[in-house]
Amino acid sequence: MERGSRHTSAGKAFRNAVAAILVAAAFAGTADAARRDRSSAPRAASENDRAWAVHVDNDLFAFAEEDRDYTAGLSVAFAGRAKGLARALDWIDARTRFGVDHPAERAESFEVGLLLFTPNDLAEREPILDDRPYANLAYVASSKLALDPTRPVAYQSSLTVGMLGLPFIGELHRETHEALNIDAPMGYEHQISAGGEPTFRYSVTRHRLLRQGAYRGRPHSLRLGLTGSVGYLTEANAELEFRWGNLGAPWWSSVPAGSEYAGHPPLGGAREDGAVRKRRFELSAGVTLRARLYNSFLQGQARTSAVEHDASDLEHFLIEAWLGFTAAFKNDLRVSYTVRHQTEELAFGRGARGFTWASFGVAQQF
Repeated sequence: MERGSRHTSAGKAFRNAVAAILVAAAFAGTADAARRDRSSAPRAASENDRAWAVHVDNDLFAFAEEDRDYTAGLSVAFAGRAKGLARALDWIDARTRFGVDHPAERAESFEVGLLLFTPNDLAEREPILDDRPYANLAYVASSKLALDPTRPVAYQSSLTVGMLGLPFIGELHRETHEALNIDAPMGYEHQISAGGEPTFRYSVTRHRLLRQGAYRGRPHSLRLGLTGSVGYLTEANAELEFRWGNLGAPWWSSVPAGSEYAGHPPLGGAREDGAVRKRRFELSAGVTLRARLYNSFLQGQARTSAVEHDASDLEHFLIEAWLGFTAAFKNDLRVSYTVRHQTEELAFGRGARGFTWASFGVAQQF
């Protein structure tokens, strides 16, 4: 099928503009950040700096009155020398040599989670060939971050192992909708890897602090992240993120709620003395340019699926933008809300649409 005109020149111009902004920001901030020595860098979390976090994603949280695409997600993360897949991740990092030169100062986290994807027409029981397929992923993931002692640079790596297409996930999704008296998803028998199929993802990111300072008495920072991953999502991306507020989170810590459809569990910094004795907040905003080569949620894996798309059906350059707010209370309980929008992943048919979703998160450091 032919693509609509709204997905041609305007979309390409938007992607090119974002790419230019990312490149310009990287060059503008590199010289300034390089002059900072380690004395201004925060220390990574130790074994005594532990935290848990729960995030719930849903497109309905964005008040868009839509129930499709990346429709829901749930994750529970634990930070502070977490085990999980840490040994396997160390083994892979040792062979890729990613971040292994800075083992002394590091943070770790472990996450379990679930992701759900649906087409637009939930009532349709037959395969919808020009929309995105049903898909789900149940996963566990470990992540670690190493700080460079000489530069404002941090290296994060993550390993995710999971199962695509588990039947009971679709049943649970349908029963939840029926209990809430909303349209139930009826086409899960046509989902990607129906019946279950193992999958994985290995992801690495190099974060660099570009600028930091203060505005109205509250710190702000600008950082650039360059990421590459192989597995159920194979891609390279560049991310520019700005933060402002007195939350006390280090510049290298994770944004309030993760993107990338899981794979980089959240990482936090060490608790600051006296920080829990006052209320704090932080605003964050960012934009990511993705060059995605493979997406198993659309293309499937080894198992044949009723609805799956070829690489030629996909948009391989994507833009994601977000805005988030996090509030911390006296007991250091943190509550966050983040809204995200991504450009279309499919290049044709009913699936050629951008989509918006939002996340609520609750975290506790102790």
